[in-house]
Amino acid sequence: MSNNKLLLTVIAVAALLCFQTTEAQAPPVDPVSFNFDGGIAIQTSSDLKDSNGSFSANRWFVSMGVTYAWDYRNSIGLSAGGGITKYDFDEETGFGGGMPWEEIEDTRISLVGRFGFGERGSIILIPSARYNGEKDSKSSDGRTYGLFAAAAWRLSPDLTIGPGIGVFSRIEDGTQVFPILVIDWNISERWNLSTGRGLASSQGPGLRLSYQSNERWSLGLAGRYENIEFRLDENGTTPSGVGRDQSIPLVASAVWEPNPTVKLSLFGGLEFGGKLKLKDFSGEFISETKYDPAPIFGGTFELRF
Repeated sequence: MSNNKLLLTVIAVAALLCFQTTEAQAPPVDPVSFNFDGGIAIQTSSDLKDSNGSFSANRWFVSMGVTYAWDYRNSIGLSAGGGITKYDFDEETGFGGGMPWEEIEDTRISLVGRFGFGERGSIILIPSARYNGEKDSKSSDGRTYGLFAAAAWRLSPDLTIGPGIGVFSRIEDGTQVFPILVIDWNISERWNLSTGRGLASSQGPGLRLSYQSNERWSLGLAGRYENIEFRLDENGTTPSGVGRDQSIPLVASAVWEPNPTVKLSLFGGLEFGGKLKLKDFSGEFISETKYDPAPIFGGTFELRF
């Protein structure tokens, strides 16, 4: 997919996936709202366990979106976003012939619907289409489609909770299904446990425990499962093959909200359980290696208007 197509998709209107539950509040003054989000994540060098060498990765992602809310419990939005992950394998790496892949493009478009039912229930539906692949790979070979769906109930003023599911096609044959927990729990006046999100997360929301230190600052600890799969181009060591990067990032964050329209955050932590996998075009296994816990840090921004 060309850079022009990526830029047009980003400008088309987008938002990062967000499973935030609906609290009782007054109907919106303006039913139409917009958002612009983005961030960077830097994974420093990590040694491969089952192969020689090491690798690092740098990622950026931006998104824009528009939402129409006809009341405080019902809304529908259109979102799109895009970014690039740059992998840097050292010269001694034995995995995948030394340079299995380099720059991976990530583009996605989603509809985001939230609908109330009964007095305290809400349903969240997010169908989406995605493209993940190297720059010169065929876009049709890197497309996947999926759906996040969840139902939540406001059991008390301090607790909203419910189950959810993610169903996604894969670049290879087959479908991936995984559970989701939707929760917004005010444990105390300052402590909160909620469904969180990462930088362009691939496997739905994780969980975040946060402490509100004052009106503008909060500290948090978040974890999630990431599983990024992408199509390779025709010029690499595995022409038109499939790469995969799996990990469980656990990060601490500091969030600053100077006003309701701006949110800035810095985060840092480790990616555990890392694994790289390589298959050929037909889906046949070629190589796999685990990697050491990888330090990761970065920042994000959110603008709402």
